[in-house]
Amino acid sequence: MGRSAIALVACACARAATLEVRLEGGHLVVAHKDAIYEVAPSHDVYSCSWADLSSIKGGATIDQIERAIEPASVLSFYHHITLYMCNSGVRPDRAHAVGEPFDCLERPFIFGCERQLFSWGAGVERFEMLPGTGFVLPRLAILQVHVKHPSLDGEPIEVAASLSGLRLRLSAPDVKPFQYFQLGPHFGMLSVPPRAPRYKVGAVCAESCIRQALRQAKVEFFEVIAIRQHMHLLGSAAVTELIHADGSTENYGLVRNFSAYNTPISFLPTPLYIRAGDALQVTCVYNSSARAHATMLGVSMHDEMCFSFMIMHPPLPNFTGCWHANENFVHIPGAPCVAICGIIPKRQLARQVRHKFKNGVKKFTLPRRGPWSRAALDPVYSDLPDLRTCSTPRS
Repeated sequence: MGRSAIALVACACARAATLEVRLEGGHLVVAHKDAIYEVAPSHDVYSCSWADLSSIKGGATIDQIERAIEPASVLSFYHHITLYMCNSGVRPDRAHAVGEPFDCLERPFIFGCERQLFSWGAGVERFEMLPGTGFVLPRLAILQVHVKHPSLDGEPIEVAASLSGLRLRLSAPDVKPFQYFQLGPHFGMLSVPPRAPRYKVGAVCAESCIRQALRQAKVEFFEVIAIRQHMHLLGSAAVTELIHADGSTENYGLVRNFSAYNTPISFLPTPLYIRAGDALQVTCVYNSSARAHATMLGVSMHDEMCFSFMIMHPPLPNFTGCWHANENFVHIPGAPCVAICGIIPKRQLARQVRHKFKNGVKKFTLPRRGPWSRAALDPVYSDLPDLRTCSTPRS
């Protein structure tokens, strides 16, 4: 191999790049300009930049997002481009000046800026919100660009792009605001064994998390209008379920033939309303038949993920993610389950969860499923894991 993979990870992976923030007619362009990404098969590139958007008129909203990647010939090297919103009071860290690209492979989520404004994914050119709806533009954001190698092996390559980012259409400030919401396992909660043709992993947003968030927002329900399922190369199918207090269940966001190279956001036929007493569960199905080693949760395309991204109203800064932790997370056999209501830094989360486990916290429960027709799905879902008791899903 040419240059070593270790050297590639240690380098400034977006050489010669600068961050460009400019108004272009009725659009705002936030993008890396003149970047050279050095990518190896075993190491994807995550390049981030702090973006100061305070010059944009306060209260501005976004109702359309499209990729801003040039030239078109490099499009296949991109996995996603995400714009993260920073909470009020957050300041850029001292290590990186505003507009200066930095390697964020080991730190893809920065506390205080973990809320996604929008995430463009492979196979999508443009996404437009429904009339009268939009996303609120923050004063400070982080642009994250994920560039991948086209194969599992081979030589390191350089991807030269004159533009890598997003083009956001500005809209009226009085639209109905929505936010991205993330349901899926984190850290030690996802492991796919080798040679498994149909292995399932699930994550739960417990009833207690939803009830707490509704109380905080002072609303009776959350409204979901669109969904996007997200896995990597082993992903084959996914579905999200809304489990009501009476045991009845609605499935939505069903993807029978998942492709990591085409991950569109799909509007629901009718809005989905999540109320107190409800719980959420996402299930991802993987095919590792051709892989000789276990695959863990991670940011590379050769790692795995299991996320159900939803577009939800109203925006709630402290409820942008939800999942659960069990004995696999703390490595304490027989430990009870803990509901995780929000996105918390890994070290802080580990301390909190271990404290709860050691102090005998009661495990959360899900309402028992009532009878409902799975015949409308297919055999892949004939034995979805029931996480009501928070047991580890099995193939």
